[in-house]
Formats: sequence, structure tokens, C-alpha cells
Amino acid sequence: MLRGKDVQEIEELKRQGLSIRAISRLTGYDRKTISRYLIHPEGMPVYGPRAKQPGKLDPFHPYLRGRMQAGVWNAQVLLRELRERGYLGGYTLLTDWLRPQREAARTVAVRRFETPPGKQAQVDWGHLGTVEINGEQRKLWGFAFTLGYSRTMMAEAALDQKLGTLLRMHEEAFRQLGGVPEEILYDRMKTVWLETDERGEIVWNPVFLDFARYWGFTPRLCRPYRAQTKGKVESGVKYIRRNFLCGLQGREPSGLSDLNAQLRAWVWEVANRRVHGTTHESVAVRWKVDQLSLQPLDGQPPYPYVDDELRKVARDAYVSWQGSRYSVPWAYAGRSVWVRERGSNVEVHYGRDRIAAHGQARHKHLVVTQPEHHRGIPLGARQEHKILIHIQDTAPVVEIRPLAAYESAAMGGGR
Repeated sequence: MLRGKDVQEIEELKRQGLSIRAISRLTGYDRKTISRYLIHPEGMPVYGPRAKQPGKLDPFHPYLRGRMQAGVWNAQVLLRELRERGYLGGYTLLTDWLRPQREAARTVAVRRFETPPGKQAQVDWGHLGTVEINGEQRKLWGFAFTLGYSRTMMAEAALDQKLGTLLRMHEEAFRQLGGVPEEILYDRMKTVWLETDERGEIVWNPVFLDFARYWGFTPRLCRPYRAQTKGKVESGVKYIRRNFLCGLQGREPSGLSDLNAQLRAWVWEVANRRVHGTTHESVAVRWKVDQLSLQPLDGQPPYPYVDDELRKVARDAYVSWQGSRYSVPWAYAGRSVWVRERGSNVEVHYGRDRIAAHGQARHKHLVVTQPEHHRGIPLGARQEHKILIHIQDTAPVVEIRPLAAYESAAMGGGR
């Protein structure tokens, strides 16, 4: 029996005017067989290629694609989950299928994320340079918060990337932009997420997650292998560097406060008034639409966050903080205490009690002491004298015997 493609070849040769004999010579099929197919083609069975049999992994493709969209790419984790769902194939079969999926995720063309009004904002940090404070060089970090629909931006410079700074800047962005979006997208900052568990699920920083619930937004992370899904913010940080920072030449800020005043003026007078290169619309006009869909603030007070860290008091009754050492009452030596900054002061708490408060050191490597903290500190019990042994190294003592003793020993030895 001939397969479908063979019959099609015979029919095509016949249409070209070839005789059955010629077709037989070209194809190698018997003339009678060719005649049967040409005279009664409707009665002859035609065999096509066999249908591909489903593989062991095929039924699980929808599940795997869903897990990859959720950010789970670890083959060991996926294998364990598939085993729970009845997968009988091996690890190699899974990794062979995952490999091209990863490659496609890395090389896929950038797809611009267009979000509806009020739906999403994106957050990122970027390095802006350095600032000199009291003779010390400090790094400058730029915070950018961009609404996804309108591209309206809030930006501010800071001296650190701590969680407390991140939360404060979020709340300033909410205030300036007039509300809270439904969700906010982040890259993998440790102030936002801690790790991915064995099932590939995100373990959020609990304080940050509580902050998100307090303000009513859902935090989301960029998908692995898809850094371009957060392209708006990353290009926004570059926009700040290339346009705002370049424009500072000749009018350098006098300090961090002056820098932030100039940055805010530039954001609202330039960045948020431009016609955006992707939407080809005014950022300010689209912002009015964004505001209608943002969650209102309703006078909600700032999130009650206390930026403190657990530290252990050294044996000399000092605790380290930001590169300097601060005294605490000597009775707390060896104990764990909470250290926090409040305004221009450094406070030390033990449980609910504040046990020390100092003005912040002007620079690193200083020792800040309040004499009363160490007043009455015991110097320690006086140790007893060690008990020592005294010996004298002398020459060995040789026993002196009479000569008769040696003669007696010699006679005995002869027997």
C-alpha cells in the first residue's frame, strides 16, 4: 500500500503527462499498482505518517508553564512536584524540555508591559555617585517610583538602601502621586524578599509584607530571566542620570537636601511634563487618568516602623553602631540590646526600656561615652597567687661501695 505522499507524487507525474511505464521507472512501483491508484483512487487506502505518541512529560506541559510563569524554574523542585502528580519520567527528560524554555526566556524579544490606570507601579534603586559629609565620602543612591500607565515619576536620593529608607520613600511617593497602586513590581532586593523556599515560592521580608498589607498593595517580583519586564524603572533611573545629573554641571548642590530639592523640581517641571517616547502622550495628562484609579490615602498615618537592629553589648559595656561605639550601663555587658536611630540620636533599648541615648557620632571609628554608664563598674575579683613547684636540676648521685663487694659479685658471676 502506498502512503499519501507517494500517491500525490504519482498523481503529479501523471498530470505532467508521463505514461504509467515512465512513472513506474521513476518511482519503482509496479505498473499495476500505479494503474489501480490512478483509475480508482477513491477506493484505495492512503497511509500518512503515524501520529506522534504522547510522551511521559506531555500531559504536564500546562502545569510546568504555569509554574514557570510563577517564577519556578528549578528542575529539582519541578521534578518533585511532578512526581506528586503522577509523573513517571526521569530527570533528564525534564531538563531536556526545560533547557530550550530557558533559552527562549533569555532571548525573547522585549515585550513592553502596558498596564491599565492605577494597576501597577515599579520601584528600583540606582547608584548616583557620592556625597561628602563631615569629611567622609558616602554613596548616593537614587530611588525611583514610576506609575506604569502614565509614567509619572517620584524620585529621591538617599545615603543608604535600608528597609526604613525604602518604606519612607514609598510613603512619600504615595503622597506625591496621590494614591496607592494595586500592585508594585520589584527586582530581587533583599529588603523586599529573603529567599525562595524549596518549592520555589517567594519568602517575603515579613516587615515589608506587613507594610504592603497596611497600604493595600500587592508586591510582585520580576520573573527570573525576564529583567526586561521592569524596563520602565531601569530606563527611568538612566533618565535621571543622563538628564538630571548631566544638567547639574555648573550648579553643583551644596548637600543632600539641596540635591533632593533640585531633583524634585526637575521631576515635576521636566520629567513629568514631557511627551513620553513610548506612549507619545503627555505624562501629565495620563497622570490625571492614573489618579482616578489609585487607592486613596484617606489620611492614613505613616506605617509604624522602627528601624532598629539587635546588637550584643561588649564586655567593656559598649555597643557598636554604624562604625562607632556607644556606651551603655555596665550591668548590660554581654546582653543583647536593640539599637536604633531616632532623629540625630542613637538609642539603645533593652526590652521596652531605653537604657542609653547618645548624639550620633560625627564620623566612623569614634567612641562615645557617658561616664555614668561605667561608674561603679567592678574591676573583677582579685585572683589568688598561683601555686608553683620549684625543683633543682643536679648531677646523678653515684653510690660508693667497698671494693670487697665488687670482688664478691665477680666470683658469683664466675659460677
